[in-house]
Amino acid sequence: MPHVTRLHDRDAPLSPVVAAISFDEQGRNCLRQALRLAARRGRPVIALHVLNETPRTLGFYRLHDDGEVLRPIADVAESLLAGFSAEVIADQPDWVHVTLRQLVVSGVPDRRVVEVAGLAGAELVVVGGRRKSALQRLLGRDVTGAVLRYAPCPVVVVDDDGSHLRPPEQGGRRGQPLPTVAETS
Repeated sequence: MPHVTRLHDRDAPLSPVVAAISFDEQGRNCLRQALRLAARRGRPVIALHVLNETPRTLGFYRLHDDGEVLRPIADVAESLLAGFSAEVIADQPDWVHVTLRQLVVSGVPDRRVVEVAGLAGAELVVVGGRRKSALQRLLGRDVTGAVLRYAPCPVVVVDDDGSHLRPPEQGGRRGQPLPTVAETS
């Protein structure tokens, strides 16, 4: 007989906090914030790195210290994410007890963050963002804006210095499916 999960079921898995990670200071701040919130709420964290592969990368990456050796980009990203996560957790011994799952996926970042949050039943998404003018958002790809609009759960936006950005009101579109590529071009 299949196990039916109910809201009050003590054996039900906890909804995770998803941290969208880039390998820079902003990504470090996103993971710190996700771990801080998860520790307070007793939730696990998914540290998510999206490989935005281009025809130029072709699935391989050359490490600076490996000379001409090409390595599969997913393997390199998994190794970087493991080291990156370990560094962040080492800063705060209180976070050692937080369950941390590391996940590397390829694809378009905003779409994959929204997809993983939905599939994981995320309670919260933590994503990096920078203050942008309306013109900058119009002319460039606004990954943070798309995650804010389409994520199936609340989103916390963290700036380069670790501060929370107050996102603009999104007009109740949260949780709507992302438009297809044809609809966005």
